[in-house]
Amino acid sequence: MDDKKKEENLLDVQIITTLIYIGSLILSIYITYNDKVSVATGKGFLSKKQNAIFSKFNRTLVVVLTIIFLYISYENKKTIEKKKGDMYAASLQVFASELSLVSTLIVLYVVFRTSGEEYSIISGSGNPNL
Repeated sequence: MDDKKKEENLLDVQIITTLIYIGSLILSIYITYNDKVSVATGKGFLSKKQNAIFSKFNRTLVVVLTIIFLYISYENKKTIEKKKGDMYAASLQVFASELSLVSTLIVLYVVFRTSGEEYSIISGSGNPNL
């Protein structure tokens, strides 16, 4: 596969991943709104079990998406290196993606460690914020 086609494929993957990430944000809003309703009325529209499942799913999805973005950053860095371009920005992008992965893994660990039920700062039912 030539470099131009590979770059085009990576951009396609990035577009799809970004769209899925937007879906994850929408799920985060839904879970947060449930937390708000739960705080205001004492009962949200999701059960604690459903909220935990959504929180775990969303956090796992974010980790997978972060890994994909890290892969894209790594491939972009290889392409820039091959073209003898400036590696500084590409190296910073890879480093930032690596840090993002570490942070998403920590948050995922916390969600699974608390069963997704005691994670929210406010309601204790699953902080979905990205």
